[in-house]
Amino acid sequence: MPYENWLWWIPALPFIGAIGCGALHFVTLSARRQGREESAVTRAAAMLACAAVAIPFIFSLQAFNKLKGLSPAERVLESGAWDWIDTGSFAIDVSMVVDPLSSIMLLVVTGVGLLIHIYATGYMKGDPGYAKFFAYLNLFVAAMLMLVLSSNLLGMFIGWEGVGLCSYLLIGFWFEKGWPAEAGQKAFVTNRIGDACFIIGSFLLVRLFGTLDMSDIGAAVPALLEDGSRSFQLFLAALLLFGGACGKSAQLPLFVWLPDAMAGPTPVSALIHAATMVTSGVYLVVRLNPVFAASEGLLLFIGIIAAATALIAGTSALAQRDLKGVLAYSTVSQLGYMFLGLAAGAWASAIFHLVTHAFFKALLFLGAGSVIHGMHEEQDMHKMGGLRRHMPRTYITFLAGAAALSGLPVLSGYFSKDEILAMNFAQGGLHLGLWVVGVATAAITAFYTWRMVGLTFFGDERFDTSKVHPHESPSTMTIPLVILALLAVGGGVFGLPPVLPFTHIFEQWLAPVTAPGDAILFGDNRPHLSHAAEWALLALGAFIALFFSHKGFHAYKHGKKFDEVLAAKNEAIYAKLQDGWGIDSGFKLWLLQPLRLVSFVIAVIVDQFTIDGAVNGSANLAKACGSKLRSLTDGGVSNYGLWMGAGATVLALIWISGGAA
Repeated sequence: MPYENWLWWIPALPFIGAIGCGALHFVTLSARRQGREESAVTRAAAMLACAAVAIPFIFSLQAFNKLKGLSPAERVLESGAWDWIDTGSFAIDVSMVVDPLSSIMLLVVTGVGLLIHIYATGYMKGDPGYAKFFAYLNLFVAAMLMLVLSSNLLGMFIGWEGVGLCSYLLIGFWFEKGWPAEAGQKAFVTNRIGDACFIIGSFLLVRLFGTLDMSDIGAAVPALLEDGSRSFQLFLAALLLFGGACGKSAQLPLFVWLPDAMAGPTPVSALIHAATMVTSGVYLVVRLNPVFAASEGLLLFIGIIAAATALIAGTSALAQRDLKGVLAYSTVSQLGYMFLGLAAGAWASAIFHLVTHAFFKALLFLGAGSVIHGMHEEQDMHKMGGLRRHMPRTYITFLAGAAALSGLPVLSGYFSKDEILAMNFAQGGLHLGLWVVGVATAAITAFYTWRMVGLTFFGDERFDTSKVHPHESPSTMTIPLVILALLAVGGGVFGLPPVLPFTHIFEQWLAPVTAPGDAILFGDNRPHLSHAAEWALLALGAFIALFFSHKGFHAYKHGKKFDEVLAAKNEAIYAKLQDGWGIDSGFKLWLLQPLRLVSFVIAVIVDQFTIDGAVNGSANLAKACGSKLRSLTDGGVSNYGLWMGAGATVLALIWISGGAA
């Protein structure tokens, strides 16, 4: 195994950039107080932040090329290890490891992250917290790279918690508005539930394997399965780790934080909630694929959760009016697709969809940010319309992202989505039910995607032209859109289906990582479809995407009337869909309100009235008794004489009564 100590620089450089941008933020504050020009400082912050991601991107390309030069069985690069914890019988070393899986994640995080950083230099221009924003953004990238590169679960957990912290900071970046701060708190608290599951699951793995090193855990799973006595503990550990993945990757029931996370600036939505952080749960499952493959029952449970998540989020997107809200629910739905692939053991297919989704969803979020920027912060699609004439570059690139998301033929989303559906179809049994839900969700996705396009860019202008003057965004924002559009259109070449005379690049590249899970789950009987069945499924996917895209676009190309008709005919259902099936409201009603009531009882009745009352009452009683006794010793001779006489009388009575007895 080649040792490459320069791998440490990949997460270190964004961390250094975060420190530098943080220092520049304080320089900006000082300049502002003194009335000096601060544009030079903000330009320096932007250049530093972009460089802190660009250089790791170059290093990531170098690591990828080094792996390509090795045989498949030897494709692992490792840095020197840092001895962190050593208790004699148990030791934890931290090292950076690049293999085929982490190399893909590195390129996505640094490549898409760099484009988003460039976009943010234009989007955040003039914001008083400009340098601070880039400090948070660099810190997030550093934490995400730590998560991806770490060789063990403890190092991964540090990155896991780091991206959670940065998510809180970035979602609530505009905290002075009020609701972004609440959204940040919601994301932070909801993710803590998943993080607790992650920790407990990791403890169980330590108990089972005596290590947190992920490669050692994967290699030891077959021997543990032969033993059989600890299979349930392994199942429980995997279930808890999936609970952690549900928190970060927004699966039912912990998806409620992600739609509210749109309160943050649009580059945050693109980087954290489309391309990187929300995919960390998918990465965790694929990284530990032997652990999850050890229980088919657990994979089926994951599939049920994923299918329900995809369907609920997809139908909720149908009724959203907020442009970013549609994309938020779409992200939840597409994450459900990724877990649907994991449930079928299609590890490479899930990563393939992760990558294509990073391309087209980052493009759509940034395109939405360009629209909002040009519309003077308006996000309601019912107040848009006709914007293709005002924002031609944004319009064309947004179309490319919409076409990929809806799964139109030969685009990236078409191949990655249909591959996941095909794997579930090939599994048969209960997975056929998951396939049906996936197909229905694909139809819904195509419809709401082109509804979004029709409401935003077509029809009459539904805004006050005397107050709102839409305009195209600057080149710093549109150039990243063009690059992402090219990736969204052509990204499907990395995973062409087997019926075509091309190599499935992703499957071959990831084979050294996914082979252990395949061996445990399938043995020598990996399900395959006939060429006729594959062509039929590809044709079905193309028909569904084209038909429902056509329906969605033509229903909304003239404006919002179709929404108004639906809302009038099905008011209750429409309101439920706008509220995400009422799951978030249900949490507030059945979980938060009882917790607040219990907290009130404990804080006020138990703590203040009972405990504090008893303590304070005892003190007041002692004080009152002391005051009474103090009055007896006031130094007055007549008072002392009275008490002496009374005391003598009492003693005399006792003596007389004693003598009489």
